[in-house]
Amino acid sequence: MSHQGPGLTPLTNVKAAAGGWEATGPDPWLRCDVPPSGGRWVRFVYSSGLGDPLSRAALRFVGRRQIQDELLPAAMLGRAVWIGRLPEDVREIWVSPVLGRGRFSFRIDRWDIMSAPRALTFFGSPGLGRAGKYVWGRLRRWDRFARLQARRALGATPLDQYEAWRAARVRDFEPDFDAPESEAAPLRFRIAPADGASAAALAQEFARQTSPFWSAGTDDLGDDDFVVPWRLGDRLEPHALLALAAAVRREPDLDALYADEDTLDVSGARAAPRLRPDWSPLFSLSGYAGEPLALRGAAFKAGGFEVGAARVAHVRRVLTTRAEPAPIAPAPALGPISARRRASIIIPTRDRLDLLQPCVESLYRHAAGAEFELIVVDNGSAAADALSFLDRLSRENERRVVRRPGPFNFSALCNAGARDARNPFLLFLNNDVEALGPDWLGRMLEFAARPTVGAVGAKLLYPNGRIQHGGVVLGLDGFAGHVQRGIGADDPGYLGALAWPREVTAVTGACLAVEARKFFEVEGFNEAWLPVEYNDIDLCLRLSERGYVSVFEPRARLMHRESASRGANPWLDSRYASEHGYFRERWATRLRDDPYFHPALSLDALEIALG
Repeated sequence: MSHQGPGLTPLTNVKAAAGGWEATGPDPWLRCDVPPSGGRWVRFVYSSGLGDPLSRAALRFVGRRQIQDELLPAAMLGRAVWIGRLPEDVREIWVSPVLGRGRFSFRIDRWDIMSAPRALTFFGSPGLGRAGKYVWGRLRRWDRFARLQARRALGATPLDQYEAWRAARVRDFEPDFDAPESEAAPLRFRIAPADGASAAALAQEFARQTSPFWSAGTDDLGDDDFVVPWRLGDRLEPHALLALAAAVRREPDLDALYADEDTLDVSGARAAPRLRPDWSPLFSLSGYAGEPLALRGAAFKAGGFEVGAARVAHVRRVLTTRAEPAPIAPAPALGPISARRRASIIIPTRDRLDLLQPCVESLYRHAAGAEFELIVVDNGSAAADALSFLDRLSRENERRVVRRPGPFNFSALCNAGARDARNPFLLFLNNDVEALGPDWLGRMLEFAARPTVGAVGAKLLYPNGRIQHGGVVLGLDGFAGHVQRGIGADDPGYLGALAWPREVTAVTGACLAVEARKFFEVEGFNEAWLPVEYNDIDLCLRLSERGYVSVFEPRARLMHRESASRGANPWLDSRYASEHGYFRERWATRLRDDPYFHPALSLDALEIALG
């Protein structure tokens, strides 16, 4: 059953506007005028304006007993697709296309209701294993497990299938939909041809632009004009200048703008999409942002801009097809640590001497770069060997044991250790983590000491040497998690993200450094609502509310036997449902928009994939 172009009805924080909609408050919601069709599979195709600020849409299924939200990929190329199964008891279906206030364009192109066999055909050959797991989970009534398998198969397209993915989502420019309002004071771009580009070639390229407000050359360039450097062989999307102008109207004080890009392979197909994080001054040293697509005249005349002082915006759309992709710089060399700082290393534990002893011994074996005291917070150990080891620790200098028996509450254990700490920096460490080399602590504290930095995380490796943690992505599987898991320890990762120190939204609490005063400023870990799950991410987000950014430091390497202490949770264990509910409600808006993870990338894959 197909419903082409069904209507939308305003619900909260939104009203109809000329040619589209206007969000009158954050988190606007529209009701989709479609049949609820509980338990059925649907293929949802939707479009957004090519000049709009890009963010993930959210679908809300309002049922008799509960509400379920799904995070959708952003319509980067003008159109996007979501395939999924509706909850059995759904009564209404809502959609939130954008996050902030202002005018936007959005429509439903198709709402196709499908049979289960038809839906399974969309799993594709790479997803056949997932399809089998989905069917098995449904037969066992493991609905959460089955839903996860469907997401993994249907919500992620490998990067090497970019051309086909793009073809299904690219949309031609529509003046009334993409630019319904004329510019009262249009922004004129000055094109600066480079590499011997002729006037004829420039005119041919820019004649395709939907915006006529451009001219060639930089004679009489004003400080507040914007310059678009252009190289022969590069191609701009027809709506590129429109998207740049819209971004400048939203942020008039910008110094520079960069966008996403792709390249042409040997067959002439679009390939190698570079879907970048938002502006990250620390990470910018890697060259991840490429060359600015537009520079304010003052910055252009000065030969560029100073990274630390610049006002830079990321236009979250593929606007350029490069003749040659910009290279990512190799990983930075290890320089000296500026100061030898003091930290309190806090390790919660219970029994499991097989984990705790190697952890502790590795710290003293690789103690260069910082001074530290050790605080082991014992959560009621009963095993004789563990008690004997803890007793020995408690009698040694700079080593203490804090006794905190009772039900396992990771947040409370960490907070207890922090209250007992005597040093200006705290390092929270799981008992199943081992240091692998020198200077790891010193390098983490180097960033933790910066006034603008909150939490600092390390590169954590599985025992087999592959990556377990390289920073946290919000929204993964609807909550948060790690992407690029399982790749080689020395693999630079997508856009060099695993090789360079960089800003991230959150880091894992398995190895987390923070200045003590900042930790207590936000009242530590949330032991009341998040005793076990997501307390580390919650801490990072509360630090960010105070203006502190989290940092991933890949040159600090440790080994993590993930979940060895309390067991893995492969089927989204329902024991933590209340914590999951609190976390999603508290951070609902943030989960939709991780600034360091492109909104067109998949939140349903452990590798970098297209959404």
